[in-house]
Amino acid sequence: MTKSIIQRFFVFTIAVLVTAIAVVLYFLISNKAPLLYGKVDFQVSYKKDLFLDIYYPTSQKFAKSPVILYFHGGAWVTGIKGSVNTNKFNGAFNRLRANGYTVVSAEYTLAKEGYSPFPDCIRDGYDVIKWIENNADSLNLDLDNFGLMGESAGGQIAMLNAFADPINYGLRKSKPNLKYVVDIYGPTDLYNLYKSPTIDSVSKFIQKFPEPIQKQLDIPKRVFGFDPELDTAKAMNFALKFSPLTYLSKDVPPMLIIHGDEDILVPIKQSRALQAGLVSLGIKSEFHAVQGMNHAFRGATKEQKDSVQFWISDFIMKQYSSRLANKARFIDDSNEQEL
Repeated sequence: MTKSIIQRFFVFTIAVLVTAIAVVLYFLISNKAPLLYGKVDFQVSYKKDLFLDIYYPTSQKFAKSPVILYFHGGAWVTGIKGSVNTNKFNGAFNRLRANGYTVVSAEYTLAKEGYSPFPDCIRDGYDVIKWIENNADSLNLDLDNFGLMGESAGGQIAMLNAFADPINYGLRKSKPNLKYVVDIYGPTDLYNLYKSPTIDSVSKFIQKFPEPIQKQLDIPKRVFGFDPELDTAKAMNFALKFSPLTYLSKDVPPMLIIHGDEDILVPIKQSRALQAGLVSLGIKSEFHAVQGMNHAFRGATKEQKDSVQFWISDFIMKQYSSRLANKARFIDDSNEQEL
């Protein structure tokens, strides 16, 4: 009897495992996940206990490959670098790789109980940028065509890495030479985000749960590393230090911003404030407010999702094309001066 039970349990376990694998494979194939195409290096260490994945071009278009560094979302408490294989940006990543681009997706420090991810997650961003710079020759990467892309919390990390001087976060590194930033509904003002009606509603909802669960779900406390309600001055300083709007300057590279106008987690006014700042400084930018779209593309139509894929890949490729044109113009001007 016992042997029969063990056998049935074994068969059931195998069946569940096979089904799970089949579901995952179907998802990856149906969504044309980037990991299914071309050469990919997984779990490459860029610093202690943190790793990155490298998705090489599926078609060689350049002597050296332009490179995009991607930071995943997850409210600084969750998320994985493998999210590049979900169906949010697959079309853009596949198109870029087919046009000779390399995509790097990196891990970064996440919040732990009683331990804020800041400033470590920002330092991680600078460190992975430095790792790419140091390994550019062996990976055949074109550092003159290097940009960042991030979704939600990852967008905030990408912006800070591009906007702020590393010395603000205790690092003696030079500011990275980045050519563009793609920001997908990333927070730009942490204090106003924390004070938004949505966060207040979520906090009140969390208070209905048992205390152990409250600790796990209380994102403000986990992100700040302390209760911001108990020290508002400290919370304000913290928010200013880690808000991209704090570091806006004329040195900011060209930007693409995409945000849904029904986003209840990161209100679209966060991106509108960023766009207004970019315009006032004369920085090149594209801003797409997607009608009816909530956070993480909830509520978006297929046509809108397809447009997002095109906006991303088209913007990134245009940055390369414009630099080639500027380089050609510089050569022509130099020749004219010599004549």
